[in-house]
Amino acid sequence: MTLNHSRNLVKIADLSSATNLETMNLVNCTKLLELPSSLQHLEKLTHLNLRMCENLRFLPSLYKATSLTTLILSDCSILCSFPEVSSNLKELHLEGTAIEQVPSSMESLSQLVLLSMEDCVRLNNFSTAICSLRSLEVFSLNGSLKITTFPEISGNITELNLGGTAIEEVPSSIECFSNLRILNLGCCRRLKGVSTSIHKLKSLKTFYLEDCSRLEIFPEILDTMERLRYLELSGTALKELSPSMENLIGLEELRLNNCENLACLPDNFYKLKSLQFLCLYGCSNLVTWPDNLFSAIGGASLTEMQRDLHGLSSLENLDLTGSNLENLPKSIKQLPRLKQLILRKCKRLKSLPELPPSLKHLDAHDCTSLEEISSIKKLFEQAVLCKDRPYGFLEWIFSNCFQLDQKAVRNTRTPKLQMLFGHMVTLLKDYHQEFPKINKVITCVPGSEIPEWFDFKSSGSSINIQLPSEWYYNSSKNFPTFVVSTVVSFQDYSGYREILIRCECRLKSRNGDCHDLSCSFLTWTKRIPGSELIGSDHLFLLYKTCFRDDDAEDRWFVETQALNKRMYNEAWFKFYPLVVKADGSQNICCEVKHCGVHISFAKEEEELQPFKRFKYQS
Repeated sequence: MTLNHSRNLVKIADLSSATNLETMNLVNCTKLLELPSSLQHLEKLTHLNLRMCENLRFLPSLYKATSLTTLILSDCSILCSFPEVSSNLKELHLEGTAIEQVPSSMESLSQLVLLSMEDCVRLNNFSTAICSLRSLEVFSLNGSLKITTFPEISGNITELNLGGTAIEEVPSSIECFSNLRILNLGCCRRLKGVSTSIHKLKSLKTFYLEDCSRLEIFPEILDTMERLRYLELSGTALKELSPSMENLIGLEELRLNNCENLACLPDNFYKLKSLQFLCLYGCSNLVTWPDNLFSAIGGASLTEMQRDLHGLSSLENLDLTGSNLENLPKSIKQLPRLKQLILRKCKRLKSLPELPPSLKHLDAHDCTSLEEISSIKKLFEQAVLCKDRPYGFLEWIFSNCFQLDQKAVRNTRTPKLQMLFGHMVTLLKDYHQEFPKINKVITCVPGSEIPEWFDFKSSGSSINIQLPSEWYYNSSKNFPTFVVSTVVSFQDYSGYREILIRCECRLKSRNGDCHDLSCSFLTWTKRIPGSELIGSDHLFLLYKTCFRDDDAEDRWFVETQALNKRMYNEAWFKFYPLVVKADGSQNICCEVKHCGVHISFAKEEEELQPFKRFKYQS
């Protein structure tokens, strides 16, 4: 029986004759005041969902409903008492209720596997009834603000959520939870200590401690923890990490965002060989780095590294947003799997060293002192010429990097943006057919003009061009593509949204035939907080091997039209900057002031021969 959202339903009729009823869904029946006592006689009832029945004050006894395994009372906000239920119950949801204490009768729920009491803001500490729940595996008290002591529960627990409670310490008795896989203590703002016995949780995979603002010391890890994969320490009061962190040999993701008191990382940090994601967003006081990690930060010169970064051989994502570093270490190029490097708002960063050839995404938004990026040239050459590495896409964002000024685009003697644009387009022109592993390139820098060497330029958001004869006489060996560029005026745009630039292309033939193509470029994502402004016009260079999601379809189209002698001699392009909202909808935002199109053709086979032997040596 399903009566969800029946907001005028006040009462349920007698159900004595509904002996075969198995499921009752009464979600959001906001005027429902009570349920009939006959409910307990429904011997086949297995599932009862009363979520958001906000006027429901009490339930009849369900002790005789022996088939009932799932009872959901979430957000029954004035329900203050818990009914008698069958000992066969396996899932009990009491989130957001007005329950003040756990009745002793709960100890009879010998088969209960899941108990959720999240946001029970009136709930006080537990009776011993919880200790009797020997089958309990998942227990959540997230947001139950009055809970001050760590609960004593079954050692069979696999997931324990105590986030947002008032507990002050994690006792040594936690070592009894040998099956625990997920431990959430996030937002426990009174938490001051975690027992060193935490290392005995050999099954633990995920550990949340974010926003525990009084936690100054992370416990010593006295033995190896092979299964811990994710450790969240963001927003804590940690001043340092213990060298015993090296015992987290399976750790893949470590988050230390906004640890404003963190002053150093241990010298043996490089031994975290499984680490793939390291986030140090907003660690503004991190002034002492291991000499094997970074050679200088915040202007304080450190000893030239004696070791390199080989220990972090699994690192794929590195987020240093808001750091005070001036330079990255030269050894960063030795991170063989680094794919994403986030340097947002590193206000003192002046230059980029040679970067690892595996890098796909570089975000240096608002690095206002950044002025030397010539290493990008080699990175792009490696990506284009290295045949044994799959790339897919390259994205380099330098929004609000005002030292990378527009003059550098026009002046061939300055390498800043001439490298980014002219050299990139030259390589794409020569190798987009021979090395199709790069199917998309996105770059963004402050600028207000389309580079002079673009074949076609126009003011506004659209441009009409005449296609050269090579375009429609192409073959599979000389397949053409477009490189496009736009100047977007953001007019102090601010928003926590994704920005998408959509390009539409209409091909026109001499006899009036038309064919439409389109593609989209996601230029930056939700990492931009709402308080940040895009302070000027920005120049985008965008490349895609095809103007559809299916490259093969584009090739088939062009080759077929050439065989049919249907010559397309004209192309019209239109550009739309779109904001992507949380619901996925797209609206036009900002303004395209200028646009440009450059046509690239693959070089003939013999011209490429000298480069076919190239293989990047890491």
